[in-house]
Amino acid sequence: MASEKIIIFGITGSIGTNSEKIIYAFKDRFEIVGCSAGSNIAGLNQMLSRHPKIKSVVVKDSEDIIKVDKIDGNVSAGRNALFELLDLKPDKIIMALPGKEGWKITVEAVKRGIPVCLANKESLVIAGFFLGNAVTSDRSKIIPIDSEHAALMQLIEKTPSCQIKKVFITASGGALRDMSIDEMLNSDAAQALKHPVWNMGAKVTVDSATMLNKGLELIEAFWLFNIAPEKLGVIVHPEVDIHAALILKDGSSISQIAPSSMMIPIASALSYPEMLPVTEKFPELEFCYSGKNMRFMDPDFNKYPLLKKAFDMLIAEDFSGMVAFAISDEVAVSKFLRGEIKVKGIHEIVLKSVDRFGNLPSPETINDIDKFIDDIEKFANGCY
Repeated sequence: MASEKIIIFGITGSIGTNSEKIIYAFKDRFEIVGCSAGSNIAGLNQMLSRHPKIKSVVVKDSEDIIKVDKIDGNVSAGRNALFELLDLKPDKIIMALPGKEGWKITVEAVKRGIPVCLANKESLVIAGFFLGNAVTSDRSKIIPIDSEHAALMQLIEKTPSCQIKKVFITASGGALRDMSIDEMLNSDAAQALKHPVWNMGAKVTVDSATMLNKGLELIEAFWLFNIAPEKLGVIVHPEVDIHAALILKDGSSISQIAPSSMMIPIASALSYPEMLPVTEKFPELEFCYSGKNMRFMDPDFNKYPLLKKAFDMLIAEDFSGMVAFAISDEVAVSKFLRGEIKVKGIHEIVLKSVDRFGNLPSPETINDIDKFIDDIEKFANGCY
């Protein structure tokens, strides 16, 4: 059987590096033919030495082109070059670019019939309404990589929808979980970046601390699985051994338990609908029940108003508000990481932006979405 050709958008990030590990471990099944990278050129070069079939590399800055080790192909830079990676006609892409960077590439890949293994939740928050639920819930088009959504995929596909009463994704609560509301509101980036479980990029770590990340994941679950908003829920589970759970109509519950490693959902997405023997290559990823203690609690909506806002938008099917939610957060988190605002500033920017741009007619074209994003960014930059 021929190897599947894979392109990784964001190969030097957390998802990208774990994806490379899985692909290298199962190199009889997959091969990387192209990738994009950020500023970690040394890490990129290490991976290039393990994957000689890579034909095209895109870096963020043109001055980094000469730093990339020679490959049997092209090295380029810039946004247009990212789209040109799709010309390699891969069997799948892994979309691991952060924030708004990935949504148009996701849309273009879907348009070309290239399955997207999706780790960029903003893609569906921004463009879910544009793609439509028939597309977003089609596993031949979009396969989730987020640990919560990969878990839901396993559970939902094995459970008749008529038996499902409630769907839960879990949340660690992030670095600020044990603080009071006042302490959290006045927290800075150094505090928010100390995630107790996951090793992730700066933005998603901050989003975990405010639980806006869980709001994005709720919206993503709505698009991926066509779940009625009133059936969606979040449960805070500090140990994050359970990634998702279903409450069934007879009162019983089923859940997916796995170690806190992104290699498991990445492998699940790459091999879908099959299951790779991951623990044969990585025995440390086999889950061990002994000695485990698990806690569960409801999220505090007074402490996490951005999560409450996500629930409100889902119930209202406020698609324009969802775009404002994602885009204004990027602006707010950038300010936060630069030390310009505290957590309360993130809350204020996002809530004001959703109030300003929510409940508007949804943009109808990609250009319309781009203009809408520009308007949101200008507003968000000026509202604090």
